[in-house]
Amino acid sequence: MKEPVLVQAPKQIQYIQFGVPSPRDIRQVAEVEINHRDLYNADENNKPVEHGVLDPRLGISKKTDTCKTCGQNVADCVGHWGYIELCVPVFHYGYFKTIQGILQDICKKCSRVMLEEPDRRSFLRRLRMPGIDGLQTRALIKGVNDRCKKVTYCPYCGDTNGVVKKGGPLKIIHDKYRQKRTATEQEEFRKSLANVVEADPQLKPLVAKSQSEDMTPQRVYNLFKNISNEDCELMGLNPASGRPELFLWTCVPVPPVCIRPSVAQDGASNEDDLTVKLSEIIFTNTILKKGMDQGSTAASVMEQWDYLGLAIAMYINSEVPGAPLALVGKAIRGFTQRLKGKQGRFRGNLSGKRVDFSGRTVISPDPNMRIDEVAVPERVAKILTYPEVVTPHNMERMRTLIRR
Repeated sequence: MKEPVLVQAPKQIQYIQFGVPSPRDIRQVAEVEINHRDLYNADENNKPVEHGVLDPRLGISKKTDTCKTCGQNVADCVGHWGYIELCVPVFHYGYFKTIQGILQDICKKCSRVMLEEPDRRSFLRRLRMPGIDGLQTRALIKGVNDRCKKVTYCPYCGDTNGVVKKGGPLKIIHDKYRQKRTATEQEEFRKSLANVVEADPQLKPLVAKSQSEDMTPQRVYNLFKNISNEDCELMGLNPASGRPELFLWTCVPVPPVCIRPSVAQDGASNEDDLTVKLSEIIFTNTILKKGMDQGSTAASVMEQWDYLGLAIAMYINSEVPGAPLALVGKAIRGFTQRLKGKQGRFRGNLSGKRVDFSGRTVISPDPNMRIDEVAVPERVAKILTYPEVVTPHNMERMRTLIRR
């Protein structure tokens, strides 16, 4: 049978450190790069396409097949991962609010946390104090965030910084000249474009919108890569296990085939929602890369880029608020939907198993019980059975119980 966990480990585990997997980690775990959108090869008796999302090296879901990576059958193969290399970074939906918070703290030009040097040293010293607990750490990080929100001009490069806000599904806008203190810069910006508006009056509405900057994933990725390790500490991040640039996708993991099996029906094959969505991600990524190489228009590239970001977000969580109806289509089950809720893995499969010799009840507290006591209803306690091994010492007692 499958043995995903080693029982006899050579060393004793002291602790577990959770972090964000880097693109390098994803590639090291994976067996093959996935870059082909087709699922089956019609010229080879409908065999799965190599480097496709059903590549035999990712594991198997049929009893008659053998895994191309480990050589095991479906009962013994635990499955193997792949990866998709993206041509451009996209926002990770799970870290979208975190990305907004980091952008509010840093300068949008030099990537420094917008604290004066004395305040910066003071916060770092308090965050590095031995024995500091989680509540104190969160309070200090909130203090850093509150101070950075009030800063209009970066103390290191002097650039103007405004409010960072959500501009739509997976879109971030930097409202640079929103505050009253930037009225002078705002007027200078309008004057610099006065000649353009006079030449073409139709551009006037666009000039008004241009006062806010669109924070594309590529720009955010470059800003996050320039953040120093000390500034990461000020924002509550551990540089060793999760730097800010890891909050954007550049390499998407592809799960094993055994968790998204194909179902044969009426001579055809019905594919899992994850398989279909992965094929869609590869197709969009290929079109986007081809358009960038051939010099497509900026509008076309941005449209495909937005579509790629939303497709990956729905791959993780299919209930993305504000997603276009044309993209959503029929309801699918992303990773989040497979885990959460009453029918999910935790409550439905792990905690909610139907087993013998067990009872169910509504959870309610009882002040008359100790913390280490469990109450069993009298009726259940009288009929609840448990196995007992018959030995020469208890044989007569067992016979007496049976005769009753």
